[in-house]
Amino acid sequence: MDKYYRKVPPAQVDQFMRFRQDHPLKAQVVDGIPWEYLLSGEVSGQPLLLMPGALSTAESAWRTITLLENGKYRLVCPNYPAEIDSMSGLADGIVGILHQEGIPSTYVVGGSYGGMLAQVFTRRHPEQVTRLVLSHTYPPVSGRARSVQPAMSLFRVLPMFLVRKMLRDRMIGVLPSHPSPELLLVSAQIHETVDTKLTRQAALSTFLRMMDFDLQVYTPSDLAGWQGKTLIMLAEDDPTTPESLRKSLLELYPGAQLHLFKGSGHATAILESQEYIRVMEGFFEE
Repeated sequence: MDKYYRKVPPAQVDQFMRFRQDHPLKAQVVDGIPWEYLLSGEVSGQPLLLMPGALSTAESAWRTITLLENGKYRLVCPNYPAEIDSMSGLADGIVGILHQEGIPSTYVVGGSYGGMLAQVFTRRHPEQVTRLVLSHTYPPVSGRARSVQPAMSLFRVLPMFLVRKMLRDRMIGVLPSHPSPELLLVSAQIHETVDTKLTRQAALSTFLRMMDFDLQVYTPSDLAGWQGKTLIMLAEDDPTTPESLRKSLLELYPGAQLHLFKGSGHATAILESQEYIRVMEGFFEE
């Protein structure tokens, strides 16, 4: 453990380790697949489904979860099972979790990779979603699916230490080059999770789900009968969402609110966490 976090300020490490200790995961089996997920907050609070990013673990969203544990929400945040290799499979499994927890409808928040899943989830199960927040994410891009295929071929044959290195480099590469304690912790989390938990099947599934998403064909009329509301949060300097993709995403959600951050790149939820939550809760409370 120390080898991953030795460069992170002790105060940051202590906060994260306390979170990990205080938030044990629940387990359920949905359609024969074992799921683990974090359930926290108030039982009587407004349900809020938080979909984590490509690291695929609930604890990777720990900072956002901590800020939302304010008595208003009942939070559900899943780990993504390695056995599921499509976004639609993840979406349907999460609905099974919500049913078992007695949650008929919920707010849905998805950032980055989780934002792709949130879009799939809302189209497959619109009756479950009353508010949708898409953060630092993008719409399906068909050409990108083809570009992933060479990496998939490599993942099937490369030694696992190289597969892990490729994934670590990809995840860390989208973060700002900012010497903040928060980003040092995120980098350490990525190293620990990829080194200790990532299997070949999980690596393949991570990219197969991305391909599955990019092969979807979405239009602005997909949610024409949906009664919910959408907030889109993006950053001007996020390398994963250039202006063309931001425009395409907005066109898919007519009437969506937009909040554009500046200077925080792909890490707004980390570098500007208080403002990030303030904008989100303002949307919820309208």
